Amino acid sequence: MIPTTAFELTEAHEEHRATVREFCEQEVEPHVEEYESSGTFPMEVVDRVADAGFHGVQYGTEYDGLGLDYRSYAITIEELSRSWKLLAGAASVAASLVGYPIHEFGEEWQREEWLGNICSGEWLPALSLTEPEAGSDAGSLETTARRDGDEYILSGEKVWTTNGSVADFLVVGVRTADEDDAAHEGVSLIGVPNPADRDGLEFVRDIPCMEGEASIETELRFDDVRVPAENIIGERGRGLRYVLEGLDIGRIGTAAQGVGVAQGAFEESVAFADDREQFGQPIREFQGVSFKLADMAIEIEASRLLTLSAAAKRDRGERVTSEAAMAKTKATDVAMDVTTEAVQIHGSRGYSKDYPVERRMRVAKGMQIYEGTNEINRLVVANRLYD
Repeated sequence: MIPTTAFELTEAHEEHRATVREFCEQEVEPHVEEYESSGTFPMEVVDRVADAGFHGVQYGTEYDGLGLDYRSYAITIEELSRSWKLLAGAASVAASLVGYPIHEFGEEWQREEWLGNICSGEWLPALSLTEPEAGSDAGSLETTARRDGDEYILSGEKVWTTNGSVADFLVVGVRTADEDDAAHEGVSLIGVPNPADRDGLEFVRDIPCMEGEASIETELRFDDVRVPAENIIGERGRGLRYVLEGLDIGRIGTAAQGVGVAQGAFEESVAFADDREQFGQPIREFQGVSFKLADMAIEIEASRLLTLSAAAKRDRGERVTSEAAMAKTKATDVAMDVTTEAVQIHGSRGYSKDYPVERRMRVAKGMQIYEGTNEINRLVVANRLYD
């Protein structure tokens, strides 16, 4: 494996970062604690993010995207995460796991209608793939789609569908193959607009999780849910391939989330260490604290470079399976380490909900698990060492 890591950020990229940061400071940060404290999903804020074009950064203006590149996408997700990771998660799913298969493999009418509604902010999308017995092994999913004339009939259960109960559009992973087909050949993706209005589709519950009550992870049940046969995305039986390609983009997004969460925790720790005094001096003057801050800065920058390098390679039209897995693993591990140290620097204050580093530490744990656990991502990298 020969590394290709060269990349640059242009003045336009830095201007885009400034634009997203200003948006977050004005439209996001004043509302974070309100929603986190009430445990209410921030639909109004999510809509503002989508209206700003941040759910379709890298897609063309003909689909109401911003027409920018993957480096701009990574920068967008990083800056959103620096303020509030929940919003970055929604934007990343829209632009990668949902948006990518539609853009790359869907029919033109699907791009115009479905992707257009996603990029414009009319629809909040969700990917419904994970099942009780099919997590890392997505090829073993059991939800079926049986052909009946010009419709498919969906039956099965899904879990951990991010924003599922509030979504306007689902991309659902289903098994369309006969029993003797190979597992990966039997998985297809089907678009389900307006899921709340579908007979037989039950939103069983929103799963309580560490990220907090404002986040939504939904358990779904499909009981003979009918959708038009034309809603299949790309070729029948090729869905797992589409998901894996989408994961390359999603992992860049998750890596950017890790960078943003860590950056926010780092900045809060620097400010706290300068303000907090013990034994007659700011705690930043103690080597035990200053070295922690130095290590944070080093690891965050390393993670950012890995993430932007993967995004730049994708901008060159190359596959980034290994690079995205590296970036995702490094950046989310760093986010966990940095937020843990941030809580430590804040002491008892960090352990309370009065300071945001507590929330950042909780959300960092999730990033090590979704978009492929970091163990799976290390396996991805290991399997490509001799390519």
